[in-house]
Amino acid sequence: MKASAVSEALRVLVAARRPVFIWGGPGIGKSSVVKQLAVALNVPLQDVRALLLDPVDLRGLPFLGSDGRSKWATPEFLPQNGSGILFLDELNAAPAMVQASVLSQLILDNSPSPPWGRG
Repeated sequence: MKASAVSEALRVLVAARRPVFIWGGPGIGKSSVVKQLAVALNVPLQDVRALLLDPVDLRGLPFLGSDGRSKWATPEFLPQNGSGILFLDELNAAPAMVQASVLSQLILDNSPSPPWGRG
């Protein structure tokens, strides 16, 4: 795909709040297309190197809430209130446990449910 086609597809998918995996060789402009889209949409972009993450980095740290129950302190690098773009660069090179955490904790837990629900 040309960069313009990738940009347009990203625009549609971001508006639909769908996760996207951009795959291509190094140096072809994947990061640049995402950055340009964030600027065009006027939304915050958090660019995180997934290769440097640990699975616990995505969940955050536990703390005791005022109700006496444990809660999770959301990592600062995650977009707040569901707004913005979280760009996990080099996800395919990250350890398998990080990839699994991204899939289960970020993508599946935060994606809109399909019309038929989740199984």
